[in-house]
Amino acid sequence: MKDSQQNVIAIHDTIRGVEVDVTGVVSAGWLTRLFDRGRWKVSTRDGAAFRKQMERSVARAIILEYNEPLRYGEEVEIVTWVARVGRTSFDFDHRITRCSDQAIAARARMTAVNLGRGGPSPIDPMIATLVVNEPTPAIRRWTASDRAQSWKRQWIISPSDHGHSHVNFARYVDFLDDTRWFAAQAGAPAGLKGRFETLSVEYLREAHAGDRVQMETWVTGKRTRAYELTRQPSAEVLARGHIAVQP
Repeated sequence: MKDSQQNVIAIHDTIRGVEVDVTGVVSAGWLTRLFDRGRWKVSTRDGAAFRKQMERSVARAIILEYNEPLRYGEEVEIVTWVARVGRTSFDFDHRITRCSDQAIAARARMTAVNLGRGGPSPIDPMIATLVVNEPTPAIRRWTASDRAQSWKRQWIISPSDHGHSHVNFARYVDFLDDTRWFAAQAGAPAGLKGRFETLSVEYLREAHAGDRVQMETWVTGKRTRAYELTRQPSAEVLARGHIAVQP
């Protein structure tokens, strides 16, 4: 095993205006994009092997914790490392520290699955040599619940939602965050205002430009909601997740 510090990648950055939302703080979707930069930086650390692994992998799940609001102009350190390697999947862990007071503003864990021609494919053993053990949020698995006071919206996926060949995974986080805002604006009980505390998403299937999709959200607690994104009219589930807001 290599020295653990060698396997931790740190990026220093300044929060840009495009990364903040209507409340003036960095949004959930942009936190996801900041973490994505760290993952690609890690993948270049040990030559072509890891980068090829990244290019063959797809996001399967992510959980975000948002502890301190980040605002325009603040300097941050984005730290990323490989946290787990399984047979066909691996996890990245992330931490964002605000430089002015060293507060840990956000943490995350993302699971990626390595794909071959026939589906999930074994991970290159080299990736296991990069693992660093440090506590971070555990991936939250989907739990079914009664869809109390649910609210739905439909729209058409746009070309600008795309990554290379399908909707970028950060856009699913945007869709979830947007839906709680739209529901709140509509006065629906499923609406949820306030800065998120934790947010989790499971990615199940790809979406593409031109797809009609529907997101349904429903009440699971005073500060929590569940979400499900489906392709219409087939009702095929594309993604699902949970969100909790700050007290």
